[in-house]
This record gives sequence, structure tokens and C-alpha cells, in this order.
Amino acid sequence: MDALIVFRIGSEHIGVDINKVREVAEAQVPVAVPQSPDFVKGLVNIRGEVIPVISLRRRMHIEGDDIGNKLLIIEDAGNIAGLLVDELLGTEKLKKKKINRRADILSTRKNRRFFFGLYETGEKPILILDITKTLSKEET
Repeated sequence: MDALIVFRIGSEHIGVDINKVREVAEAQVPVAVPQSPDFVKGLVNIRGEVIPVISLRRRMHIEGDDIGNKLLIIEDAGNIAGLLVDELLGTEKLKKKKINRRADILSTRKNRRFFFGLYETGEKPILILDITKTLSKEET
């Protein structure tokens, strides 16, 4: 992992490995899928490919409504999804020594299982998203 795409959900700054992001797209109104988990907003068609839209806000139990209009189309181990984010903040080139993977730092966050570390910046720290756990079907 060399760089992160950084975005905001609520007041949290979150980063995802730039190599896992296929593209950034405008959010569309998804088609609802009956009996899907509540964090799956539905399906959208992006250039002929049907992609599930995941509300990270719902997935991580962050209060409030989804307010963003951007989808990060991500791919991990053959799984593809669109992550609905509140705001794109840019990219952050990583310095390995600034990644903190100590579990006790994240232990007060009820959604800590979705992250594998914290990137310490001069401003607000960036939570590093674990895409595999985020895309798992397991509900929290």
C-alpha cells in the first residue's frame, strides 16, 4: 500500500488503499434488493456492470443520513462494490512509519473491526479501511 484515497463519513476521515479503487463515480439512485442487509442500499449499473452500493455510514453504525453523491468503486479478491461516501478529501501518500496498527488505539470505536490501522497525520488521523471485512456478508 503506497497511498490512500481519503474520504469523510460523518466526522471520521477514512482512507482506502488506492490500488483497490477502480474509479470514482457519481452516485445514482440504486434499485432496492429485497431482504438484503440494511447497509446495502441497492444495485446500480455502471457501464454495463451491476454493482451493489454499500452505505459505509450504515455499515459502521455512524449516526445520520447518507449525504454524499460519490461512489468509490472498489474491487477486492473478485468482489466489486460501490462505497457511498459523504465527501472525497483527496489522496495521501503513505509513510510506513506513520501507520499505527495497535488495536488499543481503535479499541474505543465500536466499528473498529472494519479498520486495520490508523495513519497519523499532522491534522486529523485517518482510519485505514479493511476492504475485505467491509465487503463481508457478516452483519455487525
